[in-house]
Amino acid sequence: MFGGTRTSSSGAGYRYLTRSVRDSIDRVGADRRNPRWQLIVVHNSGTRQGNARVFDYYHRHVRHMQNGLAYHFVIGNGTSTGNGQIEVGDRWRRQINGGHVHSDYLNNIAIGICLVGDFNREQPTRAQLDCCEELVRYLRQRCGKFDNSHFPFVRPHREVNPPRWGTDCPGDVFPYSWFRRFRD
Repeated sequence: MFGGTRTSSSGAGYRYLTRSVRDSIDRVGADRRNPRWQLIVVHNSGTRQGNARVFDYYHRHVRHMQNGLAYHFVIGNGTSTGNGQIEVGDRWRRQINGGHVHSDYLNNIAIGICLVGDFNREQPTRAQLDCCEELVRYLRQRCGKFDNSHFPFVRPHREVNPPRWGTDCPGDVFPYSWFRRFRD
């Protein structure tokens, strides 16, 4: 599956992108002619377990984020949701800014994907990486090219956060070579 492109409209060939997830992605009507999304940022939750509901509660009630869950998508690790299970966040459904990068500008143009886990201690599961690759490839095709030559770039959080707000996210043991598959 690594490096493969999934284009079947029937869903054949997708292992993690269920029909309901694809429908949730497609339903919002992202405009391919005037694409907003120029960047996809991959995060880790920094916790060994969790899911979109738990992170939404934390972002809403502890971090006081009006729109709750900071990410557009959450990918489970088998603890609170299935290993490689995609949860579509409200920010994607409403096509609103993320809250996942310490930059208003970047949050306006960047899709946030959070993989559940603390990747300073252990690597993401194979299912999470495979799932994230499927999701990224689908989103890039769905969102279109932002300057007629580039699909949204895919970067780890640590590479896009402003220097003043440095982060180790998605963690020191995340396999950063994984990002090479998305070079334009």
